[in-house]
Amino acid sequence: MVYQEFSGVFAPIPTPFVVKDLTIDFELILRHLQFLKARGVQGVVILGTNGEFSSLSFDEKKNIISWVLKHRAGLKAIVHTGSCSFTESIELSQYAIDKGADALLICPPYYYKNVEEYGIIRYYLQIFNQIKHPIFLYNMPKNTMIEISDIMLEALLPYSNLIGIKDSSGSWDKTRHFIEKYRQLHIFVGTDLLFKQAIEFGSGGGITAVANSFPELAESLFMSLNTNQDTDYLNGQLIAYRELIEKYPLQAATKYILKLRGLGDSAVRPPLPELSEAQKRELERGLEDLKFNFQDLDEDSIG
Repeated sequence: MVYQEFSGVFAPIPTPFVVKDLTIDFELILRHLQFLKARGVQGVVILGTNGEFSSLSFDEKKNIISWVLKHRAGLKAIVHTGSCSFTESIELSQYAIDKGADALLICPPYYYKNVEEYGIIRYYLQIFNQIKHPIFLYNMPKNTMIEISDIMLEALLPYSNLIGIKDSSGSWDKTRHFIEKYRQLHIFVGTDLLFKQAIEFGSGGGITAVANSFPELAESLFMSLNTNQDTDYLNGQLIAYRELIEKYPLQAATKYILKLRGLGDSAVRPPLPELSEAQKRELERGLEDLKFNFQDLDEDSIG
């Protein structure tokens, strides 16, 4: 079952930081929301991996949630509220609900390694027993070292507010398994490299990095897939662009491309690395080789 209200392209928005002091640049968040809205995406994901959630304080997370939900201008909003502490996840989830979040995204508790699946289930049960809002599970084993398993899902399926999974495993076998076995859930594909395959197989949409900096590319591909148009060229461009930015630190590369597109300069927070000057020049040459035009903004669309 594809939940139509969450169908389409969602951008996992970065958190921009002021270069000189690494504070949150709220005005740049606003410009990015306007940029995304003008280019047709269906929604945003707040405080995900691209949003550097692990580098933010609890109060900063609340401030970002409040700001984005105030200025989203009709975009759907999914808020990642995962934490190693279920009490913190519950508190942040309730705050996001109160501010108007459409759904929540919750990763498993990732600090303790090699815990039994029963422990992960107990963590999620604490949340599901108190939070009745729509929830997506976040499968990001590269970072959490925990796979969302069938055993976990079977334990949580009785909760009607479990509505889907964001699968960022990068494994087609895993994404296909989720789509095929859990037809009652909405499966978001979490990598651009599998976007076309997943949509054609039954995924309801994508939450992918390219949607941040070239949303029109991801949106055009999604629309073409849903109207049975030829998608080879668009998919080739999407894959080529993702393969290019994966040569660099992803968060820093995304922010630099957004600067090239006219949104303004922003930094990443430690421990993530910034791009070197040499990397910036290489990235620019790579974009030029792919014939991406990143100086094409309508200023009215970004404030």
